[in-house]
Amino acid sequence: MDRSIAAVLAEARHQQASDVLFRENHPIFLRIRGELLETKHRVTRYALEELQRRLCPPDHIREYLGPPASEDATLEENGRYRVNFFTSLGERCMVARVISPEVAPLKSLGMPEGLPDRVWSRKGLSLIVGKTGAGKSTTMAAILQELLAKHRIHLITLEDPVEYRMEPGLGQVTQRELGRDFSTFESGIFEALRQSPDFIAIGEIRTLSALRAAITAAESGHGVLSTMHSFGAAKTLTRMLAMVPEAEKELVRYQLSAQLNFIHSQDLSYPEGKLHRKYELMLNLPSVENTIREGRFHQIDNLIRLGEKQGMRRQGLDERE
Repeated sequence: MDRSIAAVLAEARHQQASDVLFRENHPIFLRIRGELLETKHRVTRYALEELQRRLCPPDHIREYLGPPASEDATLEENGRYRVNFFTSLGERCMVARVISPEVAPLKSLGMPEGLPDRVWSRKGLSLIVGKTGAGKSTTMAAILQELLAKHRIHLITLEDPVEYRMEPGLGQVTQRELGRDFSTFESGIFEALRQSPDFIAIGEIRTLSALRAAITAAESGHGVLSTMHSFGAAKTLTRMLAMVPEAEKELVRYQLSAQLNFIHSQDLSYPEGKLHRKYELMLNLPSVENTIREGRFHQIDNLIRLGEKQGMRRQGLDERE
């Protein structure tokens, strides 16, 4: 690997950066506590091209046909990084997300500690949502690692790419990567149903076909966990229904009302350089189930406020949000 790339990745991990931004023949930047800091390092086009060729071989299967606008991969270099290759005005670029060597427990993340027990006891479809950089993958990994530590289960993960290496405890884990082990999330989910899973973790639901497959897996009695780019239970439900053709909306509302376990929304911000966490947790209690079935999503926020005694939360959220 190019020395500039290796040096700046080591510096990023030492300074606890979340991301590293590369652009050919430009200064490399670190994102630390939400702020971009310029480094003395630069990288050449040749170095980025060589790294992309090594991490994304020509036979790598893509979920969508046509030339890729960007490519994702995992890099191992004194630690683990999720990388994305792309171009800007024809110039080679890469962003590397720094992945912690160990999966942090939920308590240290400031997230509800009862989520793994809820996933284990109810199964169904559990969603972790938030914007990019909100820590969704970290929260899901913490839930999965606790399930593996406590229960004799077979967990199958479908990821793009594989980020955290899960450690088997009492349970067993099979981690599969998009492009290397399966071609689309939809096909990966249906393949997983034939691989004796107890739980299926999906890196992200981003297409209607993946949503349908995830609901089908939950209906078959498996626990399904996934992330989505959204925030708030009401907005997430609205977004899912917007993906569905009009003729199917009533059916999907019924399926979600029956199969949804919870929607956990989270966000991270750095006011004055200090980490601030906020989250919302909607549990699919009977009142929520009826509301989803009838499509009254505008009432979800109020049900969450009224359901705190049953475990629902709006931690760190301003009432005006």
